[in-house]
Amino acid sequence: MDSRSRRDILKLSSIVIMAGLAGCTSQREPTSDAINQEQKTRIEELEALVKSKDKQIEELHREDSISEFSTDIIERAETMARDARNATVTVGGEGGSGGTGWILDANKGYVVTNSHVVIDNNSFSIQTFDGDSSSATRIGYYEDMIPDVALLQMDLEGIQELPIGDRSNLTKDDPLVTIGHPGTIGNWIMTLGRHKEYDEVFDTLYSTVPTSRGNSGGPLLTLEGNVVGVVSGSRLANDSEDDFSKSDVLYTQLPERDKLTTSAPVETLLESVDEWT
Repeated sequence: MDSRSRRDILKLSSIVIMAGLAGCTSQREPTSDAINQEQKTRIEELEALVKSKDKQIEELHREDSISEFSTDIIERAETMARDARNATVTVGGEGGSGGTGWILDANKGYVVTNSHVVIDNNSFSIQTFDGDSSSATRIGYYEDMIPDVALLQMDLEGIQELPIGDRSNLTKDDPLVTIGHPGTIGNWIMTLGRHKEYDEVFDTLYSTVPTSRGNSGGPLLTLEGNVVGVVSGSRLANDSEDDFSKSDVLYTQLPERDKLTTSAPVETLLESVDEWT
């Protein structure tokens, strides 16, 4: 039995349980305190069972999303990312603008993010995973967002920085991780994908690491925890040429085209930092 069919069965069982709950919450007057307590106990048992089934469904969804990776890779990625979260921050500007940042140099308080995150402001609010906050000033960025990297400076002490890797050591399909703040999901979200290619013409790394609005500026990490890129956005994958014209399907949600996440190589970032500091 595949995971999808198991998930469907779990959903069905949850519906049956909910039906049982509905039966237990009848508006008829109880005949005694004992019966009333028995109904209350039964309702609590069924509610606990529904929560258990829902948890199993979530776990199966998770299995579907990461099934292409071995258990060893998943465990290594999770362990590394949980540690790297301590060096990943939220970057907030005026008017609701913001994104993700990460600590490049703890002693100097250098925070890396994207130019498009900081282009409209000079000062920013920073928050760490532990909940510490600080103001930060813009040290350098590019108005044309080429490359889409920027540098801030804050004055927090006792912060953790991320080690720098080497883009040239990447090979196709190497596992990669990012940590970011996709606003519709939450903050410090860890995602796992694969390296696809380095585009020398556009000086861009392409990967399948899932990202969304708010991930901008986040670190692209190897399983060893080394930064190889700065997440900047996405583009359609080369094979995303599906044409849904004249489809007979009545969509309740538009189909999504496959996208690749774009990142500026860490070497390009370091060259910019040398220019600004």
